[in-house]
Amino acid sequence: MPALVRLNMLTPQGMLNEKIEIEVGQGIRLDKLLGRLDKMAKPEKGFFRAVRKGRQGVTLLLNGDRLDVSEARKTVIREGDELAILSPISGG
Repeated sequence: MPALVRLNMLTPQGMLNEKIEIEVGQGIRLDKLLGRLDKMAKPEKGFFRAVRKGRQGVTLLLNGDRLDVSEARKTVIREGDELAILSPISGG
């Protein structure tokens, strides 16, 4: 069973709501998983590199629990885990 990544974010092209299943084997660190997502170029190339460095204001949830990006880089994602990546949305 792969890990499930949900992307719910506002991009310059509009709202992105996508589910991606990623094979993680016995487990993969969050920073490596974000690197894999970056290679998929969604929502744009380099986006997840910026997330890894704490430059994107996203919220990460692992199995419903919030992760602090700066502390979670070494968190291991395992089969069956669900990672949600949410961008802040504001309006007026």
